Parts: sequence; C-alpha cells; structure tokens
Amino acid sequence: MSQSFKFGFEDENIKLDDIPENKAPEDAEESMLEDAPGSGLLPTLHDLDEILVALPSNIQYNTIQLDHPDHGTVVLPRRELFDIRAQIMAEDATLDELKAGISADDIKPNIYEGGFKTWECSIDLANYLLSCAPEMSESLAKACTVIELGAGTAIPTLILFQFLLRSTSPSDPPRRTLVLADYNASVLHLATIPNLFLTYAMAAKLIPPTSADLEITSTLISSFKQGLAERNIDIRVISGSWGAPLASLIVHARSASEGLPFRNTLILASETIYSPASTLAFTACLMETMRGCEGEGGKARALVAAKMVYFGVGGGIDEFLSLLKEKGGEGNSVWETRGMGCGVGRCIWEVTSRAGC
Repeated sequence: MSQSFKFGFEDENIKLDDIPENKAPEDAEESMLEDAPGSGLLPTLHDLDEILVALPSNIQYNTIQLDHPDHGTVVLPRRELFDIRAQIMAEDATLDELKAGISADDIKPNIYEGGFKTWECSIDLANYLLSCAPEMSESLAKACTVIELGAGTAIPTLILFQFLLRSTSPSDPPRRTLVLADYNASVLHLATIPNLFLTYAMAAKLIPPTSADLEITSTLISSFKQGLAERNIDIRVISGSWGAPLASLIVHARSASEGLPFRNTLILASETIYSPASTLAFTACLMETMRGCEGEGGKARALVAAKMVYFGVGGGIDEFLSLLKEKGGEGNSVWETRGMGCGVGRCIWEVTSRAGC
C-alpha cells in the first residue's frame, strides 16, 4: 500500500484489487436515491461575511491532538458540542429539528446528518494528511482547491488550513480555495466556520492550545479576513444534499473563486458511506464533482475514509468500491487498520476517475 498522497500530480464527539460487479436493479437504485441524505434539498452557496458577522460573542472550544513520529504534534481546536447545543437551544423555532437531532440521535436522515460531531474516520483522515506533510507542503504551495464533502467539524480540512496559515507566504501567493460542503446549513454556520476561525486564532497565538474560550470581536473578524487575503485563501461554503446540483455548484464556486482554468483538486470525505442510500448518493456526487473539476483541464483526486462495514445500517467499503467502479472511478487503498484491538476495521481509499468514462 502506498503511504503517501500528493495532489499536485507531480470521547463524546466520536460515535458511530478487484471489486466484483454487483449492480443493483434500476428500481432498487431509484428507491435508494429517494432515501438518500437530504434528497431533494437544493444546494445553497453561503456568504462567508454573513456567517462571520453572525458568530456568537464567545466560543468555547476543546482540542484534538494528533501525534506523528516524523512530523511532531499538531493541536486542532474545535467548538465544544455543548456550546453548539446551547446556541441552538437559544435560536428560534426554525432549528427545532436540529435540537432533536443533537440531543437524541447521531443522525436523523434528511433532517440532521451528524455534522456537529467529530467522527472516528475524520481523525484517521487528518492523521493520514499529517503523515503526508512533505507532499502536502509541495502541493499547497501551488494554486489548488481542497473540497470537503460532508464537512461537519472539518477536522481533515483544518490540518491543511493550519499548514497554510503557518507556512511562509510569498509576496504574491497562488490562489488556494477551500470548499466546505455539508447537508445542514446550520452545521456550517455553527461548527465548520467557527472551527476554521478557531484554527486561525490558534495559529496566530491568540488562544492557547488547550480547552478555553475565545471572545469574538469585530477586530478579530477583520484580522481573520485579512489573514486569508494575505495568503490568497478563498473559503466557499455550500449546504445541500448530495447529487448533481451540489456537484455543479461546487464546480461553479471553485471556478468563480479561481478565475482561471481549473487547478489541481483534492476532495476529502469521511464517514459518508454509512448506509446503502448514502453510499449511492455520495459516490454519484463524488464522481460528478471530480469530472466537473477535470472537465476544464484540472486534475482531481479524492481521499475517502470509512469503516470497513457499518453494522446494522448496511453501508461499507465493498459496496462503495463496487459503485465507484460502476460510475467510472478507481480506488487504491492507502491506509487501513484491522484487528480485535481496533474494533471495526477502518480504511482510507484514494479515488481517481477513469479516463473516458
């Protein structure tokens, strides 16, 4: 198995080769699509400035520590789940469905898709990206796009964002675009963007690398926006269900951000294939996005982190790989863990599209 990945082509939050052709009948596929996460929820591009202005006056956070023998220790901040819950409980009645979701269920299909929690495989993916630090360094030094599908707390993206913030910025840096996509707009507003904001504050040494709280001021928001501008980092935020409309909007947002022919793209995803319905919708959306990115001259690859099998709900890596092959993609295993001490096996697959498909 390859141990490196290069897209330059040169607690409480943790819950939940040849692939045989195993195509489902068309009527079964249609039925699964009807039950897919957020079926029919049209995608929406959100204004980052509006999200920042709506941040609460104070954010409480904890930290995740990632250790690598060659690349040291990385500390990532994330907003406390109880702090998110407190804000949701204080919001108006339009968030009633999310109140029910985070208080009782990890996932409530077509209502709340679990984005407020940090899932096990997102930590795996973040660790894997850390292990590829030299390759990431070379790739992120060039114009590129990083897309996270099912972003939620965005832990994998935070690794790359932290790297961008701490690297030496040239006088005229290339455009780097981060696209964060999640089913729930509220997840993006209350978890995803706050976590990027916290990561900026920690990189600027405005907060300690331990659990604490951050006072949000207009001065700090201006500093965040200036920091992005100085490094030529553009953040695009999109909500909606997986499908062709979401893929199209992601591709459009990326193109509008860069104002140039497509650059190389890395797509990140974790815990997105937990059921047959989610696997079908996600795989179709992933391949549509990759083809869209490559359609204007760019190259795209993806890293998908998942459990080998999702017991009780029917998802798993075998079904994903079968659908991937069906839809013109290819997979290569780059990391996995198995064995009694690790519980359910987990893995990361690198995905590319087959030319001409």
